[in-house]
Amino acid sequence: MARIGVSSTSDCLLCGQAPEDHEHLFFKCPYSSRCLTDLRSWLGIQSSLNTLQRGFRQLSNCNSSKFRKSVMYASMVALIYLIWRSRNSSFWDKAFPTVLNVMTLLKQIVKSRVMVVMPKNVSRKDSLWFQNL
Repeated sequence: MARIGVSSTSDCLLCGQAPEDHEHLFFKCPYSSRCLTDLRSWLGIQSSLNTLQRGFRQLSNCNSSKFRKSVMYASMVALIYLIWRSRNSSFWDKAFPTVLNVMTLLKQIVKSRVMVVMPKNVSRKDSLWFQNL
């Protein structure tokens, strides 16, 4: 945005600690890193998903059921969307959503979306896991 004259700074709009680029925004920025840590905790993911590419690679290789992987993928995609939305909100609206607000919204979005498309053949174990999220 700074390169095309829309913004006066190239610093990250979420933390102001480094130039904003893809690598910083997802997930070197302290704001997005806290969101990712909360997401991992919510889903019970043990490994560190500290970059976008590594996160998706690790999810594809994890030892979880197809249903759980789908929930994890949906959660990662929702997190990316909400981080980008927070970034845009801070620029355009001068509003700065907290990590707690982002994570509360993410949980609502993921749970409601999965409930709409949840397959009927989900194991009881996975169904209980999802209900307890």
